[in-house]
Amino acid sequence: MKKYNILVIGIECYFGHIKEFVINLKKKNPLVEISLVTSPISDDDRSELDGVVIRVVQHRTYNGRIRLRYFVMLMNVLYYCFEFFGLLLRGHYDIVDIHFPNRHIKFAMPFIKMMTKNIVITPWGSDVLRVENEKSIKELSQIYSVAKYVTVSKDSQIGQCMMEKFKVNPEKMVKLGWGGEFFDFIQENSSKVTTEEAKDRFGLCNKYVITCGYNTQREQRHEDIIDAVYSVRNQLPDNLVLLFPFTYGRTTWSDEYTESLKEKCKELGLDFVAVEEHLDMLGLLKLRMATDIFVHVQTTDAGSRCVMEYVACNKKVVHGAWIRYAYMEKYKPSCYFPVDNLENLGECIKKAYNNQIEALPREVVKVIMERGWNYKMALWNEFFESLV
Repeated sequence: MKKYNILVIGIECYFGHIKEFVINLKKKNPLVEISLVTSPISDDDRSELDGVVIRVVQHRTYNGRIRLRYFVMLMNVLYYCFEFFGLLLRGHYDIVDIHFPNRHIKFAMPFIKMMTKNIVITPWGSDVLRVENEKSIKELSQIYSVAKYVTVSKDSQIGQCMMEKFKVNPEKMVKLGWGGEFFDFIQENSSKVTTEEAKDRFGLCNKYVITCGYNTQREQRHEDIIDAVYSVRNQLPDNLVLLFPFTYGRTTWSDEYTESLKEKCKELGLDFVAVEEHLDMLGLLKLRMATDIFVHVQTTDAGSRCVMEYVACNKKVVHGAWIRYAYMEKYKPSCYFPVDNLENLGECIKKAYNNQIEALPREVVKVIMERGWNYKMALWNEFFESLV
């Protein structure tokens, strides 16, 4: 095991995943020295990083009342330059790992290049798939051109997209894959939670539960799912309930959006439950276990962990076929129901309801459980050590 120091940059991405990443990196290699640049975080989050990271820089963007476009841009440029120049003065890093890169990070790239010989970029999925603006594509292409390594497989959907969209050199791509503590938690605890206990947790006893997406974002296409269920409602069980996980992905318009979905269900006479409280890992496991059918038809994604979590719990999954899962397509577990387009969604949900599912193929279990951080972080640490 080698000692090295690494700067992890995760400014515009979900902090919970960044926190999970650095905690598991430190757990796998206690010798590593981690510095972190992130968006502003709570005192509780900061306390969880004690003993894990040696330095936390909370990056702030300009959010003042003045909405002049160029003034705001100037202020954010100054913030980036000031913060990263300060980091440069603090010393050299063996590795700088940039998560969820955005075009604004270009302002810091001159300083980052002076900090290290090893710039690693870790895309998450939506930061690649949802970028369509030509200017943004050009700016991100410039950022990727500076990277020494990009932590995705060239054979994956996201890897193919990056080569086409951002002209990323495939020789830079390293197959590592994102992990998740929850996969390890499922492996250790799923046999301890019954479906009945899970449904009771959310007031769903004796209900047939269709879970609609996994967060509050419009991209989850909740309205389309509601319409699809309504179109086949008479062919689904009388005790049907739609379950909406509205805890994550909330924005300034979320309350208005979620209320409109509730009103739509009421108008159509569909029973529903909205989960809007924060859930710990046991709560998330019970949410998965309480589900009979999980419907995932969001616009774009790059291998949703949530889909794999439902499959790991052997729940029926209706999934948009435009988001590719090579191992699911290869082994075709009986719980997996791909749908080509929204017009066929209702029929696919009906098919999932009518079909019996069998135990998961061993190959699928192996692929899913190897997504846990217990397995994945060993690969990340080995890769980081190879750069030192």
